[in-house]
Amino acid sequence: MTARDLSRTSVNDLVHQHEEREFAAYFDRARHIEVSREAAIDSLNRMARSKVYWLRQHGGSRPKSDVAVQEHHLAVLVQMMDFFKGKANEPASAPAS
Repeated sequence: MTARDLSRTSVNDLVHQHEEREFAAYFDRARHIEVSREAAIDSLNRMARSKVYWLRQHGGSRPKSDVAVQEHHLAVLVQMMDFFKGKANEPASAPAS
């Protein structure tokens, strides 16, 4: 259970604010880790493949809303990978270079 799952009270708002500060700290640390373009593409590829594995394993047995969320995450990963490769906005049928 996270702060987002709790009803809104002043105590829950404090919990939520604390959680958001923790997220911000993790994000800030991540911004200071050097990542090359090639490493970013490789990591996005690995994450996208993981989503495909999840969809193949669980896509037929999970609620449609869960599947839709994972398909959206996959789309974001693939499109960001294409962006880093310089293929953003190419039609899906474009040959790989």
